[in-house]
Amino acid sequence: MPDTPPLRSARATINPATTAFILFLGALAALPPLSIDMGLPGLGQVQESLNATANQATMTLSLFLLGFAMAPLVLGPLADRYGRRPILLWGLAVFTVAGLGCAMAPSIGSLLGFRVLQGIGAGAGAMLPVVIVRDLFTGAQARARMSYVTLVLGIGPIVAPALGAGIMALSGWREIYGALSLAGAIIFVVAFWSFGESAKPGQRSSLRPRDILRNYRNVLSHRVFLGFALVNGLTFAAMFAYISGSPLVLMANMGLSTGAYSLIFAITAGAMVVGSSVNGWAATREMSPKMLFRTAMALLVASPLLLVILTLTGSLTVPVLVPLIAVTTFSLGIVMPNSTHGALQPMGRTAGVASAVLRAIQMACGAAASGLVASLYDGESAIAMTGTMLLCAAGAAIVYLWMLKPALAKAAAAA
Repeated sequence: MPDTPPLRSARATINPATTAFILFLGALAALPPLSIDMGLPGLGQVQESLNATANQATMTLSLFLLGFAMAPLVLGPLADRYGRRPILLWGLAVFTVAGLGCAMAPSIGSLLGFRVLQGIGAGAGAMLPVVIVRDLFTGAQARARMSYVTLVLGIGPIVAPALGAGIMALSGWREIYGALSLAGAIIFVVAFWSFGESAKPGQRSSLRPRDILRNYRNVLSHRVFLGFALVNGLTFAAMFAYISGSPLVLMANMGLSTGAYSLIFAITAGAMVVGSSVNGWAATREMSPKMLFRTAMALLVASPLLLVILTLTGSLTVPVLVPLIAVTTFSLGIVMPNSTHGALQPMGRTAGVASAVLRAIQMACGAAASGLVASLYDGESAIAMTGTMLLCAAGAAIVYLWMLKPALAKAAAAA
């Protein structure tokens, strides 16, 4: 399909073709990682301030993720029925109010309740940017902008803990949630005044339960969508295996300090930013997305395979591990935006439902990978982390070769 110029609502004051619009989408995409990671430095203070147990303080993360994972399944059909703009504004309003509630919470119970609501609001910020890109752009322009959204997702985990620690140094844990609420309020104002509806007129889906179920069934039976969604989910799972296993491997096993670990995490997350940037650059120069995607998939399998071999032979050291992890995250920066674009592009009026399914598959795969690493970790070896990374990357390659590639060929022949 040839590239088409971006659509533009009469209400919008931010031109979708400008950098300002990309920054707006990036700010939406940044809310979930900031909400997850900024609060980590303040968990000890939450426990002390609200007379909570360590497990209760940790639940501020898990309950946020619960709301974050479940919300798109409801918001997706609503976005297809009522449009992107009202659901986006509603999500930002919930996020802002819930953040204020967290900041003022008098007890651990109320804090946990507001964190669920904050996760629900953040779910809109996670789901809708990719749908908006799909609404407004096609071809290389869509792939480039999807890369920039992924770039923000890579930057978020790098800067969020530092932002949280900086706020903690100046004040306390409540101000972290106050800052998140302020960010949500600012983005709400920008969205209210500067973002027009991106869905095409006449493409509104029914909210009858039978029709919603049919839409979900149609999305899940679309082999191109499902193939790209599984590739996206499994590559995300490979990243989550690293995120959940790296503190155990690098600090507990290899004896790195917290500062050294933070530096290494920043380097590997930065490699994902580089990968997303390369993908965006390649898209704007009309380089073959198929060749770039296949190369990234090959690197994504090769680097964890080497990590597993080095682990089993006892040769895995920090100077070897870090570059190989960086190759993996660099590849993720290419594979994930392309698989997101490939999954949503053919979805038409059910793009909201498709984005919800895409996000649900991604979160389920990430949670499964994290749980697998935790259950297999033996306290001595990195095999739980590296083996899970290889399993997920190999699974993504298998899905691509035996499911997605034939489905793409069939779709091309029918076009």
